[in-house]
Parts: sequence; structure tokens; C-alpha cells
Amino acid sequence: MADAKGPVDPPRPGREPGTQVARKNGPVLGVAIDYLDGQITELLTQDPEVRTGSPEAVHEMRSATRRLRSALEIYRSLFDARATKRLGDELKWLTRILGRPRDADVMRERLRAHLRELPEELKTGLVAGPIEHVLGREYNSGYIQVRESLETERYRRLLADLQNFRDHPPATDRARRPALAEGVRFVNNEARRLEGAHRAAARTLPGHARDVALHEVRKGTKRLLHAAESVAGIYPKRAKGLARRAHRLQRILGSHQDSVMTRAFLDSLAAGQDLPEESRRAYERIRETEEAIARSAAKKYAKSRKKDPPLRLRR
Repeated sequence: MADAKGPVDPPRPGREPGTQVARKNGPVLGVAIDYLDGQITELLTQDPEVRTGSPEAVHEMRSATRRLRSALEIYRSLFDARATKRLGDELKWLTRILGRPRDADVMRERLRAHLRELPEELKTGLVAGPIEHVLGREYNSGYIQVRESLETERYRRLLADLQNFRDHPPATDRARRPALAEGVRFVNNEARRLEGAHRAAARTLPGHARDVALHEVRKGTKRLLHAAESVAGIYPKRAKGLARRAHRLQRILGSHQDSVMTRAFLDSLAAGQDLPEESRRAYERIRETEEAIARSAAKKYAKSRKKDPPLRLRR
């Protein structure tokens, strides 16, 4: 079994000799494998740090698993569908496990900042106590689950499967097509998907439906960011510029989604029957602040999309 230093017999960060690498005049398979390799290396790098309790390492490992899932989705036509789906499902499991302590930590820091801004009469243990108790418990139990999951055969098998997929990809005929032509198509496929999500969000009325729609747009901006990152080796300037724009939109919509989740958490606290009145007033004040943050983020996103040129990668 694994110990606190890391998994027994982990996949090598490096690839086997002869593995495809990204070249402008090479096949598009090299682009996908290069990106997958970078994220596998990042996952393995963060593994021992996660085991020692680093919240930042949990975040970085989660980001690597998300990028791996994105790459498998973006480049799914290059690989055997069953192998890709199975690997994607296992990465989704790991992402969900890592998300529990990370989300609790982010929300706790966000609410601590709001608590510092409250009037002095509301800065009491009765107000802060429930927040610290619930989110602290969620973080601790989530981190225990992470540690336990990294000790399992399921996790070790995922690492081995990632290595095997990287070194011996189950490639389709399309994988042999030229990188320069196909790379643009894969990125712009994600741009079109994002545009569809954007139009759907624009048609929804403010409220829960709009929040859900903007969350879908946020996920689309992440996918476009990851697609642009993956082709930076063959379109350095244009891909990096598109990645910067997608990342900026993702951060704007991330603020909106964080506000949605924080308001839902505050509502759950406020629903407590024995909640003191001062705590109820404090949570309502923080909720109003979060509503303003969400409105501002939605407006900023709409303004950016209206002002900026289309999100596309030019040949």
C-alpha cells in the first residue's frame, strides 16, 4: 500500500522512448499526448505534498485532474471511445474527492473576509462560530477522504492507466492528421461550444436558471482555456493570447459561481431554528454583499463578451 511519501511504484513522470511529441509538422496525436503528459507529471508532483496536508497541493492536483479530463474530451476523436470514457470516469472520481476539502477551504476564507467587514456589534463568536464549525468539519473530513483515496488500489490503477494511455495511446486514424491543421479545429470546436452556452445564458432570466446557465459558460471557458494551452507549442503567440482571454472570463465567472455557492451555504445556516437574531442579521448582510458581487460579475462578463473580438484561434 501507499505511505505518506507517495504511491508505491508510481508512473514515471517521463515517457517511454518513441512516444509521440508535439511538432508543427507532426501528427495531431503528439499535441494531445504532450498535454496529457504535462498534467500527469503535475499530478505526480503534487501527490506527496497532498499527503502532507498542503491545501495548495490539493488545489494543484485537482487542477491537473480537471485538465486531464478536459484533454480527453477535447481530443476524444483521436482515441478509442471506451478507453477514453473509462479513464475520464476515474478522473472524475478523483476530481470530486479533491474538491471537497478545496471547496470548503475556499469558502471558509471567503467568509472570513466578509466577517472582518461586518460592523463591530456583529463580530461575535455566535456569528463566526457556526461558519468555522461547519466548514472546518467539512474540510477535515474531506481531507481524510483524500488521504484514504490516495491509499487505494483504485488510485494506483488510475495512475498506471494514465501512464499506459500516455505511452501506448489507443489512437484512431484521425490521430495521424497534421497538427497544424487539426489543432485549430479542436480549439475552435471548443470556442463554438462556448458560444452556444453563452447564447443560452443570454436567453435566461435572472435567478436560478441564469446562475446555472452562467456556470455552464464557466465550464466552457475552462475547456477553451485548456484547449488553447494544449496547442501553445505549435501556435505560441495566438494560442497564449486566446488562453489569457479565456482565463480572464473564467475568473470573472468563477467569482459569480463562488457567490452562488456561498449564498446557498448561508441560506442553510440561516434555516437553523435556534439561530440567534444577531447571527441571522449578519448572514443576511453577507448574503446581500454576495448578491452584489454576483450581479457585478455577470455585468462584467457581458461587457467583456460584447467588447472583445470573437473567441477563436486563427490559422
